[in-house]
Amino acid sequence: MLQYPLVLVRALGSDARLWQPVVDHVHERIAVECVVVRATGDSIESMADDVLAQAPDRFYLAGISMGGYVSLDVVLRGTGRVAGLALLNTSAIAAPPDRRKSSVGLIALAESGRFDEAVDRISGTVAPNRPDVTALAASMARDLGTEVFKAQQLAVLGRRDRTSETSKIAVPTLIVAGDADAITPLGLSEEMAGSIPDAELHVLEGIGHLSPLEAPAAVASHLVDWLLRIDGHDSRTTT
Repeated sequence: MLQYPLVLVRALGSDARLWQPVVDHVHERIAVECVVVRATGDSIESMADDVLAQAPDRFYLAGISMGGYVSLDVVLRGTGRVAGLALLNTSAIAAPPDRRKSSVGLIALAESGRFDEAVDRISGTVAPNRPDVTALAASMARDLGTEVFKAQQLAVLGRRDRTSETSKIAVPTLIVAGDADAITPLGLSEEMAGSIPDAELHVLEGIGHLSPLEAPAAVASHLVDWLLRIDGHDSRTTT
């Protein structure tokens, strides 16, 4: 059994189904408690508050997309609780103007009674070549509902740029990216890997934005190998 649980933070518009295939593969190889959390709130900071409220005293942390923004906020607070950080399909930048405009438009659609249209628009971009993933992404977003969708859009459009801070991250860090990710281009993951001390980057060929659904075995393999390397090499003074 690994000495700390693995806390997994969801992406925008997703529920526990996003991480479940990865959790299943992880449990085939190692004994570790996996805790999937949905960070609630309408800002990345309030979502990070929620993750810390749900998490154990000491934990490994993995976040995808919006969950990565939240995970960065958590680790950069320097609480000493994070023993290792995994960032999937995410970045440290603030939302670019076109993404902010997109989020504002999606919120307007949801508020005007066209929530299903907003969901279809965003789910269609996560894995264009995987209709099964697109369908599941839409199903998860619809199940969460309009208010959660709007709050999450507000959070991602208002997120802060953390690029000047990532060099301060002093815990073991794993970065996983897809070279076909149209939402978070590979270059943004490469920039984080170059900034975070000793970070390791793994690029999944042909994979888009929801790697835990598109390539769960590969994601789990990278997570497990990384966890086995860092477990037992804990230092509470560096987080």
